[in-house]
Amino acid sequence: CTLGLPQREERVEKTMIKCIYVSARAVRKHHPLQLFTVQGALGTITLHRYFSSTQRITGLRVNPDSVGYSILPGGEYCMKQNPRTGEERKVLVERNFGSFWHMKDLVKTSNKPTLSNTSLIPETEASIFPTLGNCLVLKDDENVILPDFFLTDNRANDPSAQCTLVAISYKDHGAKLLESWTKPFEEFFGIGQRRARVIRLFITEGYFTKALLSGVLKRSIRANTTEVLQSQTLIRFGSDGLLEFNDSLRMHNTLTGYIFLLDGLGRVRFGGSGNASEDELNQLIKLARQLTPQLRRKGENPRIL
Repeated sequence: CTLGLPQREERVEKTMIKCIYVSARAVRKHHPLQLFTVQGALGTITLHRYFSSTQRITGLRVNPDSVGYSILPGGEYCMKQNPRTGEERKVLVERNFGSFWHMKDLVKTSNKPTLSNTSLIPETEASIFPTLGNCLVLKDDENVILPDFFLTDNRANDPSAQCTLVAISYKDHGAKLLESWTKPFEEFFGIGQRRARVIRLFITEGYFTKALLSGVLKRSIRANTTEVLQSQTLIRFGSDGLLEFNDSLRMHNTLTGYIFLLDGLGRVRFGGSGNASEDELNQLIKLARQLTPQLRRKGENPRIL
């Protein structure tokens, strides 16, 4: 196909773009890779990006007491009712709830704007984890794209071959809360377990932080992360694409932390937020074993099961 680029982005006249769609993996059918070969005065340039639906992940339980419950798809607006006329109109979330609604929201929901699933999200309803690029592996700064990074060990595309626990935080407060999920999970199944990996994703928003403080933050996180876990820890700087990513996973309040359990095809089958209660943790481990029947507890002998 031939596409014309907007003039404000490309001033090269009669630019021709050849679009080639490829699917490197069967599970990537929801995340096709689109290659652009741009031929212009400056030569030939190949660009690529992943396209994914910005629709919200189905099955996640947003807390009815949270502001996020009333946020419309897209993540920016909510409906506000006129108390006198009863008419509703769409307004920005900050305009309706104030600029500091995040703090009030955490207090009201006890750090849990997303409630934990009580059972696995059915396969027929489950959605692929949303695409997010420019994620850096803490160990070697490799630039990876989600959710493909989660699926590198599942070459057979077997949905029951593995499960992945993804812990996402924006602030130190959220990261500390998520330790109540990740550490017991790793202690139960073992650190470095390929069938049940824990991936920690630290996201830092803002151009200033990305441009000036990214190196400092990476060194700080690396110093506080064991070498074994560095290959399973990702850092993401900048705000590009985050609005859609957050809305898809219903992560409207970025002051807390969020947890997601994925199956072998990268589909979100469980979600939660904040600190884990004992019941929630037991449920998570139970669901992980349900997703991956061959998964064993650390030190467990399969011959005696």
